[in-house]
Amino acid sequence: MKLGIFIAVYKESEQLEPLLRFLGEDAYQNKEIYVCVDEPTEKTKRLIDSIGEKITFKVSATRLGKVEALNSAVMETECDAIVFLDSDIEIHQEDFLTLVAEEMKRFDVIEIKKKIIQDSFIAQIINYDYLSANFTNFLFSRYVGRCLAVNGSAFAIRRDAFDLLGGFGKEICEDLDIATRTYLNGLRFGYADDVEIQNKVSPSWRIWFKQRRRWGIGQAHWLQSHFRDIINSIIKNPKTLVAALLIIFPSLPLLIGFIITPDTIYMKTASFFLIFLAGKELILVPPIAALLLGTTFLRFFIAAVVIYITFAVVFYYFAKRLGYSFGLPQFTFYFFIYNPLWLIISIVMLIRVLLWRNNYKLDWKV
Repeated sequence: MKLGIFIAVYKESEQLEPLLRFLGEDAYQNKEIYVCVDEPTEKTKRLIDSIGEKITFKVSATRLGKVEALNSAVMETECDAIVFLDSDIEIHQEDFLTLVAEEMKRFDVIEIKKKIIQDSFIAQIINYDYLSANFTNFLFSRYVGRCLAVNGSAFAIRRDAFDLLGGFGKEICEDLDIATRTYLNGLRFGYADDVEIQNKVSPSWRIWFKQRRRWGIGQAHWLQSHFRDIINSIIKNPKTLVAALLIIFPSLPLLIGFIITPDTIYMKTASFFLIFLAGKELILVPPIAALLLGTTFLRFFIAAVVIYITFAVVFYYFAKRLGYSFGLPQFTFYFFIYNPLWLIISIVMLIRVLLWRNNYKLDWKV
């Protein structure tokens, strides 16, 4: 099986040189490596000059964008399967490409396991983001055989499947879009548990927010484009789809509980009795109000603790199952702060896209 490895680069990447040298030295021989570079820096140009004979570089002085650059490069080449890699990853696994080729004999598209290089606090927290995404794809591979989403930093697809889909679509989240179209076309999906890459993430929260804002807008466009298909998928596979949503956003039950708690029958009944007591014995109102509010808080707190413990056990189990690290302090921060923030960003971006579809600016070429 001939593998075509395609990497898109914007300007430069610290991980690009070791990544290319690793791929070039990989023992798998039937391969071709293509690097699509938009607006290369001097550092990238020197890299091209130093290893250009082993690898095909497709350079553009202007920014074409990831979708156009990769689609054009793939159309110019011949291969049996395509491996898409981001330029900010590291690979240390022996026989990496051989393992990918073996997986591609059984599936039309595979998700490659991704771990985070945990060299900063934010990287330790994002580790649970990647664990939840890999956990979700594991479930889809095991119980559905198709998948609505892949992480574009490392995945593979058969060339005939890529051609059938017409390549990447002009979408902000091009990986999410193409994965959904593989799902709708009934293409076989596999989670490659034995194949692994490592992602490098920025230690900057500002860069994280900028990235998540873009992802949130991309997800909103994806929902708009595939709303009916997603609803139909939920109807056909309700357990898997709902489980996937809760794994990606484990803070969702907390948010729902926080929103609906003030409007429960319990609170309305409490309000009625407070009004009644105010007409009888005013002195009783403050302690009863404190008791009722305290009881409501206590109920919400207990529910939150139960939900937290449940998800902590689930994440711990699958961390061990998939070979991820798990630390309770980091997971606690992820569950109560990080994931709710990411959920809120997703909701806000969805509302923004629905109300003002094109009223936003992104440092991203679609």
